[in-house]
Amino acid sequence: MDFRRLAALLFDQPWHVYVLRTAVGLWAVLLGVVCVRTVLQPLSGNIYPTYAWAGERFAAGEPLYGVTAPHVDIYRYSPVVAAGFVPFGMLPWGPGGAVFRLLGAALLLGGAAAWFRRSSPGVLLAAALLALLPLSIGSMNNGQANPHMVGLLVGAGALALGGRWAAAGACVAAAALFKGYPLALGMLLVFAAPPRFLVSLVATVAAGLTLPYLLQSPDYVTGLYRDWWANLAGDDRTQWELWRGYQDFHLLLRVAGWTVPREPYLLVQAGTGAACAAVLVWQRWRGVAPADVAANAVPLGLCWMTLFGPATESSTLILVAPVFARELLDRTGQPRWAWVAALGGGFLFLFAVVILAFPHAVHRPVIALGVQPLAAALVAAAGVARVLRTGPSPAAATAEPPARLAA
Repeated sequence: MDFRRLAALLFDQPWHVYVLRTAVGLWAVLLGVVCVRTVLQPLSGNIYPTYAWAGERFAAGEPLYGVTAPHVDIYRYSPVVAAGFVPFGMLPWGPGGAVFRLLGAALLLGGAAAWFRRSSPGVLLAAALLALLPLSIGSMNNGQANPHMVGLLVGAGALALGGRWAAAGACVAAAALFKGYPLALGMLLVFAAPPRFLVSLVATVAAGLTLPYLLQSPDYVTGLYRDWWANLAGDDRTQWELWRGYQDFHLLLRVAGWTVPREPYLLVQAGTGAACAAVLVWQRWRGVAPADVAANAVPLGLCWMTLFGPATESSTLILVAPVFARELLDRTGQPRWAWVAALGGGFLFLFAVVILAFPHAVHRPVIALGVQPLAAALVAAAGVARVLRTGPSPAAATAEPPARLAA
């Protein structure tokens, strides 16, 4: 082949083609590496066996909570999750883990693509999906369900912006059935949603909670729910080592020298959540279009779950990845400091990804400094700045806002 023709084919292309090829190539490499690794070494650095183990025990009618077993973590999720993993429990842990990761990647990339098309049509989609990759490495590598959850949540935002509120409610409910706290996004979307969203959300959650009763004896399932609730009530990591505890705003307080017990910190979580809701209520009062309020609810919810949610770990920081990608690539109407904050947060995230690849003796003291929650706080500041700058459209600004007329 003529080398000049080959060079022209490879390099004489518009810049967005290179971005697309880079995004496809890096995501393919990541998924290929983690899938091959989990097939060859299914018990090494892998959370997925815990899910599959729970599916196996649920099918056999055995206890789930407070049970230790080789190669699996302590099970903390709801009985619904265990029931949902019964089919996965029938597969070998290696291939099952690969299938689970590919499903998560499909949900994450599909949901994020739909969200960026709806919320930021001026952003190059390939670049946005590429920006998701650094914060996705941890969850993809260890087989967490966070990519599935984030894909469902941003997919719900895209469905809401498209007017498909019933489907949006079902997506939020599916994510909430896995980890609970995604209900926060559902409660924020309620301020922009028609009644069918709330009906779909409640009905899907109720159907999901009922599902285990259709697969096992009622007494067994009721006992599981009782044990699950007791497990949640006793899960307090506020006094754990800094590197081992939650990677959220609470860690920043501890690094600054303020030790806040769990009960007072619950007030901080509730107060910041109420502040997010108040912002959306204020925007509706001003006459901001419901679609804009819905678009603002998604980053507010993701930022709250990352910084003030009940279970933020290193891999959970993928929750803020869509906000980071948007603030890094879409500077429309944003002050310069917001873009600088997002860029600084991105550098800190990359630094954390690199340092976590080193042995425990190296990365644990660095993680204990609060690098990851500080990065999340910088990204959240940029995302919240965009939300607060949202105003009513010029046409709506000249008329009395409907919410005010209703009041």
